[in-house]
Amino acid sequence: MSAKLIQFPLLSAIRKHPKNVALRQSRFILSYSELYSKASDLVQAMAAKGVRPGQIVALGDLPPQDKVILLWACWLGKFIAFPLNIRFPSSFISETLKQMDPALVISESSYPNYPTIAPTDLSASVVEMQINLPEYEMNAPATLLMTSGSSGEPKFVQHSFRNHIGSAKASNLNIPLTEDDKWLLNLPLYHIGGLSLLYRTAIAGAELVIPKAKQGVRDPIRAFRVTHISMVSTQLQRLLEDAEGQEILKGLSAILIGGSAIPRGLIQKSLELGLPIHVSYGSTEMSSQITTTGAEERAAALDNSGKPLVGTNLLISHEGEIMVRGDKLAMGYIENSKLVDLRDEAGWFHTGDVGYVNVQGALTVTGRMDNQFISGGENIQPEHIERLLNQISGITNSVVIPRRDDEFGARPVAFLENSDTSLDQESINSILSTKLPGYMIPTSYYHLTKELLGDDMKISRKKLQNLLDAGNKALSAL
Repeated sequence: MSAKLIQFPLLSAIRKHPKNVALRQSRFILSYSELYSKASDLVQAMAAKGVRPGQIVALGDLPPQDKVILLWACWLGKFIAFPLNIRFPSSFISETLKQMDPALVISESSYPNYPTIAPTDLSASVVEMQINLPEYEMNAPATLLMTSGSSGEPKFVQHSFRNHIGSAKASNLNIPLTEDDKWLLNLPLYHIGGLSLLYRTAIAGAELVIPKAKQGVRDPIRAFRVTHISMVSTQLQRLLEDAEGQEILKGLSAILIGGSAIPRGLIQKSLELGLPIHVSYGSTEMSSQITTTGAEERAAALDNSGKPLVGTNLLISHEGEIMVRGDKLAMGYIENSKLVDLRDEAGWFHTGDVGYVNVQGALTVTGRMDNQFISGGENIQPEHIERLLNQISGITNSVVIPRRDDEFGARPVAFLENSDTSLDQESINSILSTKLPGYMIPTSYYHLTKELLGDDMKISRKKLQNLLDAGNKALSAL
């Protein structure tokens, strides 16, 4: 099935909402017609550099507003956009570029052994020329995104236009987004959670608001009357820590929370404050959201992550693994320059997550299959212990990982974010002992400091495991 270029989301937006603000960062404002004009110029500039439809264009260290325009330019030109995760070392990025072999790398920073071009130089190369944009094929590759597998080794996921559009339309049905709304780009564009906002806002004719570097979310929400925001639980927690942050959140129409397991206490506090939260479970492979709670079921967020969005089929295997398929499922992984299917013979993608579905069809995720470990012959699912820890007053977040043990093979230890300084190992274990068998009670506790959390979308279990295995002296015991 194919669709002509006229049905492309950005072209649809300029026909329906040409004067609506498409993109805003402080005083930098572009309407949809202006965004299309700038993106079209860049299509010509990239074509003049020899980029052809179906080739990869890597986007490196760039201001987010430039990256948004370049992403739309790639899609208009039918180039495969590859936003690089610039948090990785330049040597790793250089090796990634060598492996993916893009036709062009646009970046303000250079990478070892790989030529780059600055966006200003690219803009300067625009010439008066006419090119015939190819027909817009729904199943044509649109993006290449890097995601980490369970081993921590990166995987390169290729999405089609159908994947992104299907995801955006399904999201907008569940979390209404209109031409009068404004969604804050609070997540990086190399992450599916950030990139997907371009499609959601364009389809709705809504505004994408970009905060200044290191500005946070409070000022742009107030200044530009933002209505929608996506965030991870750590970001939500920091806003809930004071009355000002709470009032800012109360003024929003929708708060989409995902990225990792969300502490029950955080959801409870959000509900008590009457916040418009939507709890989501998703993945890069499924182009963002798989399940999300709706406005009519906010209280359900205490127990589940909502029902599958439109266009998503979900199945729980005999082993308890969550399997999914649908029009949002990515084309596959790129391995050794080849597209490798990520589906099984029946078309299902095995997420590696464990969970169950209730009678209403809502999903509860209980953990990762590869996080499970054995202690003294007993299976331990660390996420089960984490949920109980997060219910203890004063504990806002927790991560449980195994420590090698000569007698039992492994024993659980926990890293905690806690606001109650009176909590110690004895008091915590006393509470847990009423709900858990002895082999599941952590033998040690460490502070989950801001240094360990960093700015990552998710807390890295592998990072914590490496520090623990190395006996790192920087770890602070509770």
